[in-house]
Amino acid sequence: MELLLPIALILIGVSLIVAEVYLIPGLNIVGVFGALMVLFAIGIAFVQVGILGGVMALLAATGFSGGAFWWLWTSGAWNKFILVASLKPDDKALARESEHRSSYLGKKGRAITPLRPTGIAEIDGERIEVVTEGDFISAGSDVKVVAMDRRKHFVRLVTDVKS
Repeated sequence: MELLLPIALILIGVSLIVAEVYLIPGLNIVGVFGALMVLFAIGIAFVQVGILGGVMALLAATGFSGGAFWWLWTSGAWNKFILVASLKPDDKALARESEHRSSYLGKKGRAITPLRPTGIAEIDGERIEVVTEGDFISAGSDVKVVAMDRRKHFVRLVTDVKS
């Protein structure tokens, strides 16, 4: 009968931790209060009943907590804490992007903004950011894409390009 209060406190504390995971994740106050309640119940059992009662309360707390965590694991509640989406880049999308970007090589267009050395050019009806090889190219000039490096397209004046 003396262990009734500690076991009730343990059950309430574990229930608060479960409620933290299922109902109000992220707040942490309820879960921390539940964990403190379980520790307080174990302490009460040690003080009121002695070592045997404290060990029994500790075993009960371990059993209830283990059962609750197993139930949370199998019910999928822990999936809220796991990143499901992959952060690895999609190889096919990268290949398509690289192929699309390399399609500009050798094409002619018009500088929309002054290129000093970076600016915007319109090539095949699309505006892309381009870089000159160091020269200033005024807006409205005809340019040709001569090279590509990762995210940069390098252009020259059409009159300077040796075809």
